[in-house]
Amino acid sequence: MKDIFDIGANVRLVIFDLGGIIMPIRMEKTAKAFAALGAHEINAHVTASHAHDGIFNLYQNGMISTPDFIVALRKETGIKASDEEIRDAWNAMLHEPDVERLRLIEKISKRVPTVLLSNSNDMHIVWARERMETYRGFEYYFKKTYFSHEVKMAKPDAQIYEYVLRDMGVDARDAVFFDDSPLNIEAAKSIGIDARLVEAL
Repeated sequence: MKDIFDIGANVRLVIFDLGGIIMPIRMEKTAKAFAALGAHEINAHVTASHAHDGIFNLYQNGMISTPDFIVALRKETGIKASDEEIRDAWNAMLHEPDVERLRLIEKISKRVPTVLLSNSNDMHIVWARERMETYRGFEYYFKKTYFSHEVKMAKPDAQIYEYVLRDMGVDARDAVFFDDSPLNIEAAKSIGIDARLVEAL
């Protein structure tokens, strides 16, 4: 069986997702943490569909700041927790990067320009950057990083893939993309990227 991470000789760009591909995500831990703070209806914000509507959609697309998101989260969930408690609960879903996966990316990045493309938000990326310092930082593995809240667009919209390709000066047919979301994979395929679905860590 062909290795899903086998990169052909003609590939000019490799794109990796972050959550589920490099860092395991356990959304139920955030749901549990918020429940412990007395939150109501928190599952509406941490389920698989949470990123496509409501305040989280605004947050991951960089349309509201972290302080505004925290205020809105308090209002929608009824919690009275401190900012620090909310940050800790929000980041509870995140886990340390998978060392074997980082080794694989390091190997690939020595042959082909490699970038990171993630639907994320400020609180998560602050946490992720701090953890990645132990592993030499994102910059060691990736030529560039594209986070939805910074570029103000998100997967599966075609425009974010097109943005990355333009920025890197690469045609879709010369790029390979790894993600754990079938929706994101199909969107990338629709514009000609060799998109490969990877089982989430």
